[in-house]
Amino acid sequence: MAWIKRGLITLVVLFALFAGTVAWFLSGLDANQYKPKIVQLAADQGVSLTLDGDIGWQLWPNIALKLEGVKVAPLALPSESLLQADKVAVGVGLMPLLNKRIEAQEVVLLAPQVALTVDQNGKGNWELITEAMEAKAQQDAKQQRETPPTLDIPQQEAAPSAGLELALQELRLEDGVLRYTDKQNGSEYSISELDISADNLIPGGKPGDVQLSAKLAGSDLPQPVELNIHSSLAIDEGLNGLRLQPATIKLTSGDDASAEVYLRGNVRRAKADAPWQIQLNLKVDVAPISGWLAAVGSSYKPQSTSALQKLKIDTDVTGSDHQMNMQPLELVLDEHTFTGSASYQAALDNSKGANGAKGVPTVSLSLKGGELNVDDYLPPPVATPEQDELSADIAAAKPVPLPLEAMRGFNAKLDLTLNKLHALDFDIDKPELAINVQNGLYQLNKLAAGVYGGTLNSTGVFNARGNSARGELSGGLSGVEISKVREALFASDEPQTADQNKVTLSGKTDLTWVGQTSGADTQALQKNLRAAVQLNSQELALAPFNLEKGMCQLVSYAEKTPMPEREWPAQTRMQDLRASVNLNGDVAKVDGINAGIENIALSGDGTINLEQQDFDFALGLALVGERTSGNGCSVQNSRWRNRPLPLRCKAKFSEAGATTCKPDSRRLDDLIREELKYKAQKKYGDQLEEKSEKLRDKLKDRFKGLFNRGD
Repeated sequence: MAWIKRGLITLVVLFALFAGTVAWFLSGLDANQYKPKIVQLAADQGVSLTLDGDIGWQLWPNIALKLEGVKVAPLALPSESLLQADKVAVGVGLMPLLNKRIEAQEVVLLAPQVALTVDQNGKGNWELITEAMEAKAQQDAKQQRETPPTLDIPQQEAAPSAGLELALQELRLEDGVLRYTDKQNGSEYSISELDISADNLIPGGKPGDVQLSAKLAGSDLPQPVELNIHSSLAIDEGLNGLRLQPATIKLTSGDDASAEVYLRGNVRRAKADAPWQIQLNLKVDVAPISGWLAAVGSSYKPQSTSALQKLKIDTDVTGSDHQMNMQPLELVLDEHTFTGSASYQAALDNSKGANGAKGVPTVSLSLKGGELNVDDYLPPPVATPEQDELSADIAAAKPVPLPLEAMRGFNAKLDLTLNKLHALDFDIDKPELAINVQNGLYQLNKLAAGVYGGTLNSTGVFNARGNSARGELSGGLSGVEISKVREALFASDEPQTADQNKVTLSGKTDLTWVGQTSGADTQALQKNLRAAVQLNSQELALAPFNLEKGMCQLVSYAEKTPMPEREWPAQTRMQDLRASVNLNGDVAKVDGINAGIENIALSGDGTINLEQQDFDFALGLALVGERTSGNGCSVQNSRWRNRPLPLRCKAKFSEAGATTCKPDSRRLDDLIREELKYKAQKKYGDQLEEKSEKLRDKLKDRFKGLFNRGD
């Protein structure tokens, strides 16, 4: 065994002699003599390189190259540094170097500063470097093409060139700064106090520890955001995989905003040209959300102080770099929990859509939840302007262009199901929403809900693929309580005076509709709206006026009989109401109104002008029996039966009340003329012409004061 011992001693001595020889050679080599050559090589690539400090060697424990006072700038603007650092050091392993392999084992950057600037013309300072490098590459290619070919002389096959293998024992970056300035829009952002440390980043080795901290600031951020990342990271052989065991990302802004992202899993690929496969567990915890809104400069505040307090996400992320799935997905917003799934499909370069167009990315989201009160998340209500001011504001409102370009270029699918939704003081049971988006074509496949005792079902389509949009919608409401809808949509917080009688509707009704519109802005969509609505109701109450009372007043005047002594309710109940509504832009034409009011038949038509905020209805009331109702007034003269009495209901929305409906002067003259003619012929015979004028004036005065008369 003595020969083994002597052999080992000999190897150690030889290694020491060799190491000493290398050390002596490097110590005598002054790298600073290559400064001009390095600077010139950079200038040939369009880069201004400044080395204010010395270039030095480090010999132990690794061979390392040190650069001090490094500045990099575009050659055209050498005074505007794109990158500068106090010190840059790169160390390589000695033994791999002897085996003709370069392994970077240590990288150190002290106080690196990166300044990215966009000028007034929208051009970045980094583009000056990239353009110069591209020009140099084109020039070299041209020169190579124009150089005469040389005689090929067979040579011995060269050995493979040494490669750079990442095997970092240590990475250290201290006090880094990144600034981005856009002079076009006046925005500025920065990452400062950037510190990065990592160890044992060796492919195939044990997990290493990675830590990063930085401070983010910007012109849109009232307070800086602090970022901290801590991860246990392992690298697979061949750099074909990363394992997070785990990684924690923390964000804080001031004392009122914090967020934490937790990742555990791996990202791998079978070989260098294979797609990456993802398997991660993701958890996000944000509290409070309102604090982050303030941190990014938003003044938004919800109605409820308990809203926007926390957000949690828990999901498994699987797929590849082209397609990712999040399933199962649990999302918690304050006290509301939603479960479901989500996915993302990237647009492949060679993919084509159904219409032959280039493929677009696809996003889908499916969620189910319990109860959600949307009102808690809306901003507090503002003071409502007077009706005249509101009408003026509506009339003066400028059209808002539709974001047609932004509505295209992606596919999406949304499925949302809740147990209950409360929005705008509207209670909705079991709402279901299904929307499918295909590159600007929005399809409403399902909108269903229970609304105030009834049901809602609707489908539609909105095409935003052209220069203007086109939409279609159809559906219906069944068994809905109108009074609850009215209270939810038109409720007023202002007290109502004793003499103020607003027109109200109550009772259950059925509605069906079909409509379409087109346009490139909101005003055009309103003006081009065409819709047909059918209304049916078994029993509908209209307040505050009583049409039966008005009929009895008219009969009592005509027959000179007293009014029945009874309490008249301040409403009218209509049975079997049917009406058709045709909407043309801002004007709704109501045709074929038919209803029963005890023994009174109601018919008529009218218009509703949304732009002018008024309505105008011509109605007819006809008695179909001897009495208007069981305890109403009697009709002795059969000529008053089955004869429509003309009423006109006309007013502004804000002025409608008990005196809105009055005798229609347009048709009253015809009614008076008929009655005068009948009575004159019966009583006077040949003296008709002589007496008709006196009777006409007398009865006309009675009709005029009819509906203004008290009990």
